[in-house]
Amino acid sequence: MTTVHDVTPDQLRGLEAAGEAALNAALGRLPAQEREAYWASVRRAYNAPYNDAVKKPRPGAAAQTRAV
Repeated sequence: MTTVHDVTPDQLRGLEAAGEAALNAALGRLPAQEREAYWASVRRAYNAPYNDAVKKPRPGAAAQTRAV
């Protein structure tokens, strides 16, 4: 398996460019609204481990609490 330590900086830049080109080609087939939704989900997933999620009350959660 190749690791980041086995790749030269020039090779890494080439791999980054190739990956970005492939991603843009795949996303280019989507309408603008779906592309934005994709990037919004990426941003949300990327930030999830570092930011506490805002807790939203679940529908019916208040009723369950009162019933107990």
